Amino acid sequence: MARASLYSGTTGFKKKTEVEEDIDITPMIDCVFLLLIFFMVTSTMQGAKALTLPSAKHGLGVNSKEAATVTVFADEGGPAVYLSDGDRKNGPVEMDEVAAYVKDSGKKVMIIKADQGVPSGYIEEVARAAADVVEDLEFFVGITDKHRR
Repeated sequence: MARASLYSGTTGFKKKTEVEEDIDITPMIDCVFLLLIFFMVTSTMQGAKALTLPSAKHGLGVNSKEAATVTVFADEGGPAVYLSDGDRKNGPVEMDEVAAYVKDSGKKVMIIKADQGVPSGYIEEVARAAADVVEDLEFFVGITDKHRR
């Protein structure tokens, strides 16, 4: 909005005259919306392409059927070891029973699954209990309630 002030006369009175200029932007807004609609209608949406993931450079996945699985739950009285795959069966057991379980299974790979609340030192104790029997250890930490059957 532009204002112009004119002061006239020398009598001591100042007469103020205002001139206002308005710009009508309605046609510009109409053009912007027409362009927006045009580009929305004429653009093509491309779906996500299938990704090809590279294979791992180091290490291979562990077949759970060829491994002895031990689960450590964070119970109220402290961590508890179960000789099962993610559920509360065959336990809780002591550390010497873990080594016997892995040795009796005849498997050389051991998978240790644990809750998030289990201290890492306790998981290390479980691993050391069976260290003489196994050749490879795999750790999965963070079992949620949906895995507990």
